[in-house]
Amino acid sequence: MQFIDFKKEHFSHDEETENYFLEISKDEVGYGELSVKQKKEDETLSDTEYTIEDSVEAIKIIVNNPIDIRVNF
Repeated sequence: MQFIDFKKEHFSHDEETENYFLEISKDEVGYGELSVKQKKEDETLSDTEYTIEDSVEAIKIIVNNPIDIRVNF
């Protein structure tokens, strides 16, 4: 399994929904299953609440507040 780490600075704010989101091209992560974990300061990973919107070209990860994450694919 491969992964990509993203910092909270990578998230954009959606003013309509008050959520934060990050878009990843399917060219980067492929077309299989994804999982998202919060990456803590001590480098441990924990479960987090998120929503994924899947389109033909990209994956959009939506969270309530910007956090450091690891996306496994």
